[in-house]
Amino acid sequence: MTQVIRKMNIEKINKKAYAINGVPGFTPTPRDEDAWHYVGRMPTSRCTVFVHEDWVEIHNVIVYGSINQKQGHGTAMIANIRQAFPGHHIWVNTGECSRGFWEKMVERDYIDSIENEYWWPC
Repeated sequence: MTQVIRKMNIEKINKKAYAINGVPGFTPTPRDEDAWHYVGRMPTSRCTVFVHEDWVEIHNVIVYGSINQKQGHGTAMIANIRQAFPGHHIWVNTGECSRGFWEKMVERDYIDSIENEYWWPC
């Protein structure tokens, strides 16, 4: 584990899962010590977070199944990420097809910024 991760309140729940600042459902990625899969809302949704000293980048956000989309599952997941990393600047890059969702996440203070203000295809 890196120095950044050591400073955080991380609790091992079982063989594979961890809680970060009281939010369960994080599993470390096999290739990057500062990256975690957030699977606390599986089988409905998941994402990957890259944790640094004072910022968190969110990648690979997915809500599985069209029946689950636009039902608040993604919002709840991102709210959990905010709860796990309360003092961090949380940001994303986004394609145009999901920009509306991320703009709502900024408005609700679940993330701090969308870093690519330019058009990016889906």
